[in-house]
Amino acid sequence: MKLKYTLSTLGLTLALAGCSLDVKMYDGVSAEDISNRNIFEVAQGSYRLLKNDNGIIQNGVFFWNYGADDLSWGGTSTDNKFKMYDYTRSASSTVTEYAWELAYRTIGNCNLTIEMVEALGNERTDKHTVTMGENYYLRALCYFLLVNEFAQPYSNNPTQNPGLPLKLNSDPDDLPQSRSTVAEIYDQVVNDLKNAITYMTLPDGMSPKANIYATKEAAEALLARVYLYMENYDEAYKMADAVIKSGRFELEKGNRYTTYSQMVPEDNKETIFAVRRTKLKDESSDGLIGQLYIKIDEDGWEEVYASSRYLELLELYHNEKGMPQDLRSKFIAKRYVEDGVEDFSISGYPNKEYKDWTFVYGYKKGIDYIYKQLSVEQQESNSYRLNTADAANYQSAIIHSEPYNLGTRYYVVGTDGTKYYGRIEPKVFDAYTKHKKNENFLVYPINKCSYQEQITHLWSPVISRLAEMYLIRAEVNAERGEIQLALNDVNELRRRAGIPEWTLENMKKAENGQPKDIKKLVEEERMLELAWEGHRRFDIFRKRQTLDRRYPGGHTMMSAGDKFLLVPYDSPAVCEFIPKAQLDAYPYDLEQNP
Repeated sequence: MKLKYTLSTLGLTLALAGCSLDVKMYDGVSAEDISNRNIFEVAQGSYRLLKNDNGIIQNGVFFWNYGADDLSWGGTSTDNKFKMYDYTRSASSTVTEYAWELAYRTIGNCNLTIEMVEALGNERTDKHTVTMGENYYLRALCYFLLVNEFAQPYSNNPTQNPGLPLKLNSDPDDLPQSRSTVAEIYDQVVNDLKNAITYMTLPDGMSPKANIYATKEAAEALLARVYLYMENYDEAYKMADAVIKSGRFELEKGNRYTTYSQMVPEDNKETIFAVRRTKLKDESSDGLIGQLYIKIDEDGWEEVYASSRYLELLELYHNEKGMPQDLRSKFIAKRYVEDGVEDFSISGYPNKEYKDWTFVYGYKKGIDYIYKQLSVEQQESNSYRLNTADAANYQSAIIHSEPYNLGTRYYVVGTDGTKYYGRIEPKVFDAYTKHKKNENFLVYPINKCSYQEQITHLWSPVISRLAEMYLIRAEVNAERGEIQLALNDVNELRRRAGIPEWTLENMKKAENGQPKDIKKLVEEERMLELAWEGHRRFDIFRKRQTLDRRYPGGHTMMSAGDKFLLVPYDSPAVCEFIPKAQLDAYPYDLEQNP
């Protein structure tokens, strides 16, 4: 069965029921009924394809998030997405197949819309021009997401490494005969976003659309990120600065910030562009990312958690009850034992008084990394003491502490002198007791991608928001050596989070008496602020770093042993295989990724 686009006065729909995606990448645009009268309906189809349950946003989000060090899987799984998580990959994965297929169908619809508007000539109105700009943005977004999933990072020899087939027209029979390079795809993304900015610069009297549609600012925000990945720092700064100074957006604060995902995007002042999901169309979708992060009203599996690496960076600041002070901790609903095994609160109970406290750390056992929970009692001096049984295995019964990042981090020292960094928290359920997963892992659910309009896992994925623009400006200033300017932007977010702000003076002794590097400071703030939003894995590889996953999670229990506990930026495994079904159906020989 061949998939075809079907156009009607209700917009573009996609007939997916009962068929597999065994068709050519661009096959089958039904053009018989297309005319200038329905340009706007065709254009709306680009948005529908972008958000389709089997499209680039739905399936791409797993790739963007799962390969990072800010989350961990509470065991192993036969789900195709687990191969993204543990870097073993699969050329026959339906997750990558749908991401590739529907992204190119979105691109094809964008191509058609652009051609139709261009063909209007003198009959083109301002509304037509803006619509064309939207489709330049959406095409750029798809190519940017695809090239980062199916090709090596731009930081790794972009002029030589193969990127993607570059398709820029709507003719289904005019197919690229090879993959353009990564650099060529990035150049096209830049050109498309520049065109998008030009065409979406509104004439006097025309109001900008809501943040669920592409706008000039959305194009500037994405272009800032693209330039950052290309290390074109001056242009990255210019674009991010333009968005900040546009006055259209502001940082959400307090409860509005901690319930960010629960608002519809149109009501969120910080969102620049989000792919809108609605109660009517999307509330019952299966396989939504939030279902793996958290269980709500008996919906969800709750087996992918915040990682120990992330929690150790986040939980350096505590309130008078000993609970995390950083507002970003509200995006994690820890499953405390005292709340009961049947409790599945969307936000946990951060203000509750708990009695059973532990010191938690990750350590290596064989080739696996697992959690250790030690019972502790708080002393009058605001220190913590191990119980007698646990204390016998360490050099001291007192939990040690040291200053780090203007907060406090804790550690114990084994009898062999090994130092184990960890956290103080009320006792958390292990994954077996809570979910019949692995008993060596603890349950730290993520609520950042669920509960829009208080509907289980309804969520509108955020492509760009204002906080990222501050962090891009901060990173550029860090690269330039403008330390105070970098701190100014970082402190905008730390002030919002309710944690101590950086100064030139307190940076000098921020790492247990040692100075803090400004680039590391900005990178850590990006990790904290943009967690589970599709940035972290790319931040590691674009900086030519090695992903370090030597912490508890199902990735340490894989059949590949410890092969992917350390993943360098130029490893073949950092990008997915091109889906085998696409390679087999394509009329020319596309080079497969190694």
